[in-house]
Amino acid sequence: MNKPKIISLVGITASGKSALGIKLAQEFNGEIVSCDSRQIYKGLDLGSGKVTAEELVTICHHLIDICEPGKTYNVFDFQKAVYAAIDDILARGKVPFLVGGSGLYSRSVVEGYVFAKSASNVEIASSQTPRNDASMSLRANAKQSLNGNKPLYDVLQICLMPPREVIEPLVIKRIDERLAQGMIAETENLIKNGVDKNWLHSLGLEYFWNVELIDGRIDLNTYKQRLKDKIMQFIKRQRTWFRKERKGTVYLTEPEEFYKKSRELITHFLG
Repeated sequence: MNKPKIISLVGITASGKSALGIKLAQEFNGEIVSCDSRQIYKGLDLGSGKVTAEELVTICHHLIDICEPGKTYNVFDFQKAVYAAIDDILARGKVPFLVGGSGLYSRSVVEGYVFAKSASNVEIASSQTPRNDASMSLRANAKQSLNGNKPLYDVLQICLMPPREVIEPLVIKRIDERLAQGMIAETENLIKNGVDKNWLHSLGLEYFWNVELIDGRIDLNTYKQRLKDKIMQFIKRQRTWFRKERKGTVYLTEPEEFYKKSRELITHFLG
């Protein structure tokens, strides 16, 4: 029996996955399942790069805003939720598009990780945070909870990997845009509404440095420089991670060709 077909769109930060995923899902009668470990949380919008309300209207998204900030949510929980979302999408005759964000989260579905029965009681990881120690712990704990792989789907996986000289200006632009849109105020409101600063700090990247700025430990210029540097370091680690994706993953490096080549690949894959 043939396995159901799904599309997986992964890649480094700021490579344009969300926008491309929306465009492709619209064209191929699809719906999007977010694979971002921070976008599951309500209120973490600008800092996590969540799709806008306008974009949500254009195409159906799943697994966004499903959890309260500060709650534990791990890859085991995520995989169960994604399987349910995919079943729902397929049942309505549409194509599931896994898009983003956290490499371990998407890989758990694409490769079909089979977790031990005790995995639900194990603190596998609350998110794929960008800090070295947290990422290493996450991978180690998830590996200890695995009983092998059992892929459920026939997957076309496309990985966006633009070169550094393309990505770095986009990272700088994105930081400036999010600041202008109110990213710091968003974090201040989360804290005001009772979200633990330490939990926000633990998310790394934008939220770590947002808290540092709010608490007055750094000024705005230092904030921008350090956040940019940390994102670029994270992207370097992402490149290492994504180079080890499943056999058959198609890597695209030229942004001007992302849509055309992805469209060709999907057209051929869906037949």
